[in-house]
Amino acid sequence: MTIRFKFSDSFNLIKNIRTTGTITPSSKVLIEQLLGPIDFALARCIVELGPGNGCVTHALLKRIHPDCVLVCLELNNEFATQLNTHRDPRLRVYNACASSIREILDELDIAKVDHVVSSLPLSLIDDNVVGNILASVDSNLREGGRFLQYQYSLANYSDMKPFFRDVKLRFTLRNMPPAFVYECIK
Repeated sequence: MTIRFKFSDSFNLIKNIRTTGTITPSSKVLIEQLLGPIDFALARCIVELGPGNGCVTHALLKRIHPDCVLVCLELNNEFATQLNTHRDPRLRVYNACASSIREILDELDIAKVDHVVSSLPLSLIDDNVVGNILASVDSNLREGGRFLQYQYSLANYSDMKPFFRDVKLRFTLRNMPPAFVYECIK
């Protein structure tokens, strides 16, 4: 699957900045850092929160095992519709809030997930909602699983600590804007 991003992708990101938190798609370098900790040979269920225009989604679909399910939760109806145009049987797209992970996993008869990858702009989301999202990630992630999140600031670093036994932090300048990558281990 070859994906080409157009000027309209940035326009849609800017138009929806309140939910996307960015003005450009993620760089290949950022995506590599974000997905680096995942053992794709072993993962059978990955949840992606806030896939937006799908640049991380497409990278995941290139790497995941044929038996892996990729569950995407996207609040923006336009982005969810765009993601649904891809006909990969491993992809499940839901136009839903990130805190509704459990309901969707119940619908799919999935007990726990191996990894959660997030592009959510946590610093733009109400603190109570961020807490609910992190609690939902924590309760649905298997032991040893990872929550992988990127942000453009360290504003939510302390929010991760109560939910995960280890929080690692990396940084990349090779993205617009430069980004922090959180690797949170359950």
